[in-house]
Amino acid sequence: MEKNKTILIAKDLADVFYHIKNTSELQIISGCTATNIGDLKERSVSIRSIPELNVIERRERYYDFGSAVTISRIISAGKGRLPSFLIDALETIGTEQIKNIATIGGNICSRNFRHTLWSPLLALNAKLEIKGPGETKTIPFSQFTSVPEKHLLTKIRIPLNDWDIQVFKRTGPKNSISNLSAGFTFLVETQHGIITNIRITFAGNIVFFNPEYENKIIGTRLPLSERIIDSLVEEAKNLYMEKRNKIQEEPIIRAQFLNLLRNSFEQLM
Repeated sequence: MEKNKTILIAKDLADVFYHIKNTSELQIISGCTATNIGDLKERSVSIRSIPELNVIERRERYYDFGSAVTISRIISAGKGRLPSFLIDALETIGTEQIKNIATIGGNICSRNFRHTLWSPLLALNAKLEIKGPGETKTIPFSQFTSVPEKHLLTKIRIPLNDWDIQVFKRTGPKNSISNLSAGFTFLVETQHGIITNIRITFAGNIVFFNPEYENKIIGTRLPLSERIIDSLVEEAKNLYMEKRNKIQEEPIIRAQFLNLLRNSFEQLM
């Protein structure tokens, strides 16, 4: 018979770090939408009720969201303020009931898969605040792989950049996650008919993010020709295949990525 599961309720961060220090293989949970009860470890601690992790703060150039803020609260606070493509991404996350429970931290920290918000947060160069006993550090999303042992993701800082073209698309089944699920983000800034900034990210089983590739595109004059688009897509295909060779993935995912990329570049013709 399966052992009983114990879920502890933390009232503040001190509670969390106390349990982390004194409990081996402790699992941190919040909305728990991506975790089956059977997958829970013997002892877990819920951070859902910690006030510090439920704070939303708006500044002139960024938003700070506590890691336990729900998806529905972010949508409500951010409509008309956060970049529109990020709202598009948030709205694809599950049903309304799921959005009321699922948290931004849970979406980022889910094990074994890069969920919906990985692609847009990577494209935006979001910053993550991670705390451990006696230390606080901030890292760019591009350097994030997982929360270190005995640490906790506490805050996500999202820049409020202006983008002339904003695209977010999600592949795979609606309102659920499968091996066909991935998020695609394409952002462009232009000035005087020249591309001045561009971000292209794709995240699921594979993460595509290549600043060198993006830097080659910056400075390109608009409109793009069909020949240039063919060349850019072919180069992206080769870079993608380098990653794919190391990770097992459904072939259709690559085709969807390249189609989304081509369709996005064609907005610059």
